[in-house]
Amino acid sequence: MRHSLYLNLAVFFVRADIRREERVWLAKSRRTSSEIPLGNAYLLKDIGLNADGRPLCSALPRDIAAKRRVRHLRRACRVKIAT
Repeated sequence: MRHSLYLNLAVFFVRADIRREERVWLAKSRRTSSEIPLGNAYLLKDIGLNADGRPLCSALPRDIAAKRRVRHLRRACRVKIAT
C-alpha cells in the first residue's frame, strides 16, 4: 500500500526541519564562548578573546586553509626520501 503524495510531502518537510534544527544546534554548540565577567576590552585582548568572549583567531577562511593543505601535500609528494 502506497502512502499519499501529501503524506510523503509532509514527512519530507518534517525531516528537513529536523535536519535544519540539528544544523543550527551544532553551529551554536561549536562556537566557543567564554563567560568572563571582565568589562575591559584590553584585558580580554591580552587573554586572547574578543569583547563578546570568543577567541581572536578562531579559524581561517576555508580557501586559505585549503591552499595551505594542498601546498603541504605537494611538498610532501615532491620530497624524496634518500636511503
